[in-house]
Parts: sequence; C-alpha cells; structure tokens
Amino acid sequence: MRHWHWLIEWDTPTLGHIKAIKRVVYSGRSKYQDIIVIETYEYGLALVLDGKTQSTEFDEFIYHEALVHPAMILHGAPRKVLILGGGEGATLREVLKYGSVERAVMVDIDEEVIRVCREHMRFMNEGVFEDKRVSLVIGDALDYVFNTNEAFDVIIADLSDPIVEGPSYKLYTREFYSRVGEILSPNGVFVTQATSPTNTPETHAVIYSTARSVFPKTTYYHIFIPSFEALWGFVITSKTLDPRGLDPERVDEALARHGVKTRFYDSIAHIHMFSVPRNLREFIERESRVSTFDNPVYMPA
Repeated sequence: MRHWHWLIEWDTPTLGHIKAIKRVVYSGRSKYQDIIVIETYEYGLALVLDGKTQSTEFDEFIYHEALVHPAMILHGAPRKVLILGGGEGATLREVLKYGSVERAVMVDIDEEVIRVCREHMRFMNEGVFEDKRVSLVIGDALDYVFNTNEAFDVIIADLSDPIVEGPSYKLYTREFYSRVGEILSPNGVFVTQATSPTNTPETHAVIYSTARSVFPKTTYYHIFIPSFEALWGFVITSKTLDPRGLDPERVDEALARHGVKTRFYDSIAHIHMFSVPRNLREFIERESRVSTFDNPVYMPA
C-alpha cells in the first residue's frame, strides 16, 4: 500500500519515527503552536502539536491513567486537585473519577487546543468541562502557580516538553518545584510527565534530579506508550508520603473504594511501572544537574 502523506516526528536531531496519515481532520495554528488532528491507520485519531504526537485514540488512556492514578492513590482522599496543561481533558477525566474530589482546577495556556479537542476528540473529554467541580483557567501555569493562594492535595503537570523558547521549560526548574511545594497541602503529592528515559535520558534524569533537590520523597516510573514508540517517564514527589512505599495491594483496594474504573492501571501495572531496570536506574540516579531559571534543562536540539 502506497501513502502520500506522512507524519515524521523527530525525538532528537538524530532519532525519529514515522506514521502514515489516513486523513487530516483539522489543521490550524493558535497563538502558541501548530495544532493538527489526524486519523492514523494504527492509532486512530491523534492530536499533534508542533509536529509531536500528544495523544491518540488507541492508547491515550495508558498515558493519562499512568500520570494520574499513582498520585491520587498515594494521597488517599484528595479533595482539591490542580492540573497544569492537559488541554485534551483526559487528565481531568481521570481526576474526576474520584468522588473525594470537590474542586479541580485546570490551567492551560492554549484555549484553541481545548476547543479543537472538545470538537474533534470528544472521546477524551466528554462532559468533563461541564462538571460543576471544575474551574477552567486559560492562562500561563507558571503565573498561576506563583500567584495562587490556594493549597492543593494533588498537583499534576501534564505539560509539553521543555523546548527552547517553548511555553513550558520553566515548569521543570527548581524555582517552579519549590513554589509547587509551597502550595501543596501537608500530605500533598506532585507528579509530572518527565519525557522519555530511553529517547531523551539526560532530560528525564535532570527532571528527576531537580525534583529530588526540592522534595525529600521523590521517585520516577516508566511505561511504554505505543504511539510514542518509546518508554515514557514520570516523576512523583511529596514532602511526607513516600511513593516507593505505595503497596500494590493498596492500588486495587483504593480503585475499588473510590469506584474508579480503569482500562490500564491496576496493581500489576503498578508493579511494572515502578520496576525500573538496573541500567536505567543507575543512569538516572547518577545525574546531579539541577534545572533552574538561569540554566534550564531542554530537550536535545
């Protein structure tokens, strides 16, 4: 079969992958980025921002469940949750599955991404923006975090990668993480997407090192995302609760207690996510660099 249109994604200047495009559903540009929704052959509908796949119909639930549920369960009964980024609405969808949540604030800089996803990718956000517990803020996550007076039980950073001159690189710094710590409740939990430990290992390791410089309880975990064609990393932190001590048996109990239905995440998936191979552990934990406003970490360019 011959195709005339392809999405070529560059993870680094020397590493990339390719997807055939079945059709273009939407193409446009916001104030901040190029926005494309395409239909692919293997992964169904896909949201692509600035040439990078963000979510696909086939496997978005893997990424979003992995990002959200360990932090929610580690806290135990979060009432107030802050989501930074997450324009598709899927992170918000997973958060709202918890009946303990009384208030969920979602801050995203790009209103156009939200509009496009609500129109073309409703399978990820059906009804979540109409939930009475939700406050949607269109604005800069950095400004919001530094200016809010609220405290949150769980803060979830579902952000774009730290790219030079991009909107998110300051959100992976010690200064930002220090402020996050100030607006967390006493037993609060913070989790962030942390790029790929295999495709961009130095970036991932620096994000972990930076979070560890602020929070006494910090670890990383990974899961394979088929549409990213990569192992993907997350960093989870707390001032008081140790993520490494989250008992897998507690995962299934907590999901049942909260009435949370998942497609990917359970106790067995949890064990897999936190069982990081020795070579990756050694590489990540050797890293001592800390990302700062003056010397931020970037993706390879």
